Amino acid sequence: MVDVNVQPFEIEMRTRHGDLVRADVYLPRDHAGPCPVLLGASPYQKSLRRLPPHWVFPFIEYGPMQLYLDEGYAYVAMDVPGTGRSEGTWDFVSRAEGEAIHDMIEHVAEQDWSTGDVGMIGMSYYCWSQWNTARTRPPSLKCLGAYDGATDMYRDWMYHGGMPTEMFLDAWLFGAVLTQHLWEGRDIRGGGRGELVYDILTHSLDDEWQRRRSPFWELDQIDIPVLSIGVWGKSSLHLRGNFTGFERVRGPRQLVVTEPDSFAGAQTQYSDAEFHRSELLPWYDHHLKGVRNGVMDRPAVRVFVQGEGKYREATTWPPDDVKTATFFLSGEQSGVVKSLNDGSLFDAPPQATDSATSWSYPDPQWMAGVTTFDEKGVPDHVARVNTFTSAPFDRDREFTGQGVLVLHASSDQTDMDVIVKLTLLSGKGEAIKPIKVSQGWLRASHRAEDADLTSDMRPFHAHAEVEPITPGKAYELRIELIPMSFLVRKGERIRLEISNTDSMITDAPMTHFYGQKVGTDTYHHDAVHPSCLRLHERPRVQLGDSQ
Repeated sequence: MVDVNVQPFEIEMRTRHGDLVRADVYLPRDHAGPCPVLLGASPYQKSLRRLPPHWVFPFIEYGPMQLYLDEGYAYVAMDVPGTGRSEGTWDFVSRAEGEAIHDMIEHVAEQDWSTGDVGMIGMSYYCWSQWNTARTRPPSLKCLGAYDGATDMYRDWMYHGGMPTEMFLDAWLFGAVLTQHLWEGRDIRGGGRGELVYDILTHSLDDEWQRRRSPFWELDQIDIPVLSIGVWGKSSLHLRGNFTGFERVRGPRQLVVTEPDSFAGAQTQYSDAEFHRSELLPWYDHHLKGVRNGVMDRPAVRVFVQGEGKYREATTWPPDDVKTATFFLSGEQSGVVKSLNDGSLFDAPPQATDSATSWSYPDPQWMAGVTTFDEKGVPDHVARVNTFTSAPFDRDREFTGQGVLVLHASSDQTDMDVIVKLTLLSGKGEAIKPIKVSQGWLRASHRAEDADLTSDMRPFHAHAEVEPITPGKAYELRIELIPMSFLVRKGERIRLEISNTDSMITDAPMTHFYGQKVGTDTYHHDAVHPSCLRLHERPRVQLGDSQ
């Protein structure tokens, strides 16, 4: 059970759209006078707040409520329209939902127990609600504590590179929302469960339906202070949004990217009172209570460098001291990994006039997605994918910023999917530990880029129409890699992994619908088609082998 030493009371109000929405209010036990307010909003039913934060209850994302009550804050937990105790029809992360939260914020600000200063709180969907509400500019909303939340629903998680996610959508929509409501004897208000699923699956392009639920397009309307906290372990769901949120808002802003390497790790971190005491509480204290605690003197950007285990600071994202490093794909075998091709990554561009890697799918040895198992039942996640591995690095090198894979590819089909992972092979010899440091996705028929938003190191695909490819013709595909920060020490390697489907073990729950793919794809890496991996690199002070 969650230990909160006060009982909430319920409030209700009618939104501008006519829906009666409800929220639970928790006040400090011995409060005297009005309190600043933290508000969290989700479809996860405020009545379920009794459950503890644990990976079996991934929707418990409030944070340590008691800490904030002890610090003199009121905490408001709202059911968004059409969910829990709130009436209406659930239209998840739509602008109308943000407007309903806006109306609740203004209602709360007028109560006699409130000072009128409101901040928003919570991770994942609660963070979606923060971006979504802030774009509507509630006058009483003074700051965001945006931990672990996407901003572009289409690109960040629903259709990676144009490919529909499958396992997460099923687990989230049916497990965390619909089934939980039915178990509680409730229904998604207004019904329409089948219509909701149908809408998600049929809006496969970035159309008006998608844009309504993507705050990304209005982030420049947010001018209140924003603390955006991303988690490396959520790179396949929320992380990209924390970066774009930081980059596009107009007010005072800070970006922190933390170390947990899994979904469960992010939830554990967010439930930890000491994490809040060091990172989020000072932010709220300054902006909601006026406490002069120096929080605005913190660096604008702090990121945990994977492979080093330390935080590094910057003034911008990407850091303003980065340069671009290029690694070219080669068919020459690296001799260090068992994979379909065991290719290599080189610093120099290829000289050969005809070099390519071809493979056919579905692979007969795939068992859990791309993962296979040996005779002892030990899983192997790369044996049946294509890999390109570097030589051991001759010095320490840090890659922090953006990345892009420029892949020249062809197929005997009219479309092809490309799923990319970048892995740090940390350590040496028998102690090598693979650490996924970035990933990316692209469906070839979605290769067109938005000229206004794309850049050399960050392709922004338009996803406005489907453009089939001509079988046998080579196309240049630019695959955006999720932002990264990692240190490759002298003697360590990096590895690029390419396939058209996921591992059901290492990539869950953000796996993709396989569909009806049968064919042969070819990745070209010759002088005419110089496929390459391009990464932002930050300078390092070289301390030799003792580092």
